Amino acid sequence: MVKIPIKPIMNVAKNATPIVTEYVKKHPGKTLSIISVAGKASKEFLDKKEARFEKKQNKGKIHYRKIQHLKYHNEILPKLDTYSYIQLNSFKQEVETYIKQINQEEENQLAINKPLHTKRIKSWDQIRIQIEDKIKTKNYEELLKAFNSPSYESIYFDAKVINGIRSIDDTKEVHNYVYLYTEKDIKNIEIDFS
Repeated sequence: MVKIPIKPIMNVAKNATPIVTEYVKKHPGKTLSIISVAGKASKEFLDKKEARFEKKQNKGKIHYRKIQHLKYHNEILPKLDTYSYIQLNSFKQEVETYIKQINQEEENQLAINKPLHTKRIKSWDQIRIQIEDKIKTKNYEELLKAFNSPSYESIYFDAKVINGIRSIDDTKEVHNYVYLYTEKDIKNIEIDFS
């Protein structure tokens, strides 16, 4: 692979910055038209790329896991706060299944494909970690709200979980109950749930 010298490129960029800045100050109208044309061109390019992807997807040329990966990145991860405990657990189990599938495929493939599989596993594992962290954080928040307010009704947890924490009288058992759902540091739990 050819190495590209970075330092000369950076020097050119540093020297060009004041010139570009001065041009923008003197000709704001031209600059805006150039930016708008570039913006339209990039939007058209992205629209065409998306159309090609959808066409391939409709023909069945794109692997199901890749489609799911995009769905997780674009739709599910940005909205993790809106899902219930059951939904988040379902997402976590689905991601774990994909990781197992990739591991099984890696065992059956040649060594050439291993870097590709490793990259996929890491990517899915990052998604899994984000979901797990959200579950633990949201569990802690919801249990704390339920513990502090007897009238609180959770749309995140099942009523059985909320009633479970409210029915416990011993504070040690409350701490163990919270730890079971959150795996947070027991000292923090003792401070918040006392």
